Amino acid sequence: MSNRKSSFSRRPKATEVSGKTRASKNRRQAGSKSEKALSKPRARQVTLASRDRAVVSSGLAQRRQEIAQVKRRRQLRRVVISVLITIVVVALGYLFWFSPVFALDPAQTRVMGASAQAPAKAVKDEVAGYEGKPLLRLPTRRIAFSLQKENPWIKQAQVKREFPQGLAVYLTLRQPVARTAQGAVVDLEGKVLPANGLEVSKLVEVGSNCPQARATDCFKSVTQVINSLPPELKEKMDSAQVVRLDNVELQLKSGAKVVWGASRDNQKKAQVLTVLLQRGGSVYNVTDYAHPTITG
Repeated sequence: MSNRKSSFSRRPKATEVSGKTRASKNRRQAGSKSEKALSKPRARQVTLASRDRAVVSSGLAQRRQEIAQVKRRRQLRRVVISVLITIVVVALGYLFWFSPVFALDPAQTRVMGASAQAPAKAVKDEVAGYEGKPLLRLPTRRIAFSLQKENPWIKQAQVKREFPQGLAVYLTLRQPVARTAQGAVVDLEGKVLPANGLEVSKLVEVGSNCPQARATDCFKSVTQVINSLPPELKEKMDSAQVVRLDNVELQLKSGAKVVWGASRDNQKKAQVLTVLLQRGGSVYNVTDYAHPTITG
């Protein structure tokens, strides 16, 4: 009997514990719900009075007008800048391309490298045909080509604009190396030029037996030989003859003859000839400079 009571008396304790557990759980759930409610405030729709709605709508309209005005000002600024740029470009184009402000004045033409054979006056007369033409429209290459064509002494011409109204002409003239029996002169490229008052008596006389079609190449060959000789050998020379393109002969003032051959290895041939002339002979052959010969 005592055992039953003891077992029966334990049950209310279990019931009491479980009740407490449920109560604490309910409290925790209620607390979490309240925290969620605090962390996420609920939005409420507010209805404005008619006077307040009028104030809000007028403020928005004013803001839109301000934004539109800013856009219009920006567009106007872009248009004005574009118009100004166009005006400046057109004005500069007219000023440099058509206006007489930058037109050629022949009196302001400078010529460098002129000589008696290519006088500065002749160059300025050639350029004077373009008087009054704007500098940017001057065909400088055509002018340079025309100068070279008109005067064979001009090897190269360069024409540069000098603002506001001038030109600078730079001339490179041909250098004569020998003279012909007719009194003309010949340069290193075999170009035959009129003497035009140049003193030619100190130049070596050259002649050619080549066909007319090969005359320039033959004269080029012999002038390169003469140009390679040291001063002491040039003083002993009387004339030079091109028998054919690969056969140059030199005539010395002493009456001796030098068979040079083709115009190659000229420096070495000149050194060998200097040594050979220390010996007597009537014909010196340096065609093969490694095996020269002396005759007579």
